[in-house]
Amino acid sequence: MRSVNKVILVGNATRDGEVSYTKSGIALCNFTVATNRAWKDANGEWKDEASFHNVTAWGKFGESLSKSLQKGMKVYVEGTLTYYEKRDEAGKLISKDARIRADSVVLLDKSGRPGASEDFEGGQSESSKQGADFDVDAVAQGLDEAKSAGGKAAPAPISDDDLPF
Repeated sequence: MRSVNKVILVGNATRDGEVSYTKSGIALCNFTVATNRAWKDANGEWKDEASFHNVTAWGKFGESLSKSLQKGMKVYVEGTLTYYEKRDEAGKLISKDARIRADSVVLLDKSGRPGASEDFEGGQSESSKQGADFDVDAVAQGLDEAKSAGGKAAPAPISDDDLPF
């Protein structure tokens, strides 16, 4: 049987895309995506939780993305979950960090053009048909309305004060 390693995130970039290069000259763009969820605790009170996901886009794809990605932008990311291990000189494991290797990134809003979107995949950027059809704000509004109908509070949006950097 075939296995699957697929990650899909819709959230906000917590910083501008930062491009760096490997020793062999391959570009990589690192950024973080914040997502949030809300749930009821045992006392019936609503709780909010923010999660932060490290993402890397490689090659020309990463270079192109780094020029457009800005802190606060709503993004749709598809990729695979990877782990990076750090070991000391003796080979003992020091840390193991999870990271998403981005295969595709859709900017669901673009600076200066609310509602516009841009799709990045394999170094190609163009207007995104998927971004135009996938209106995350409309989905969120529908979820908020559904929660309101059930007497539940909507989750609080993530602000700059919630970000750890």
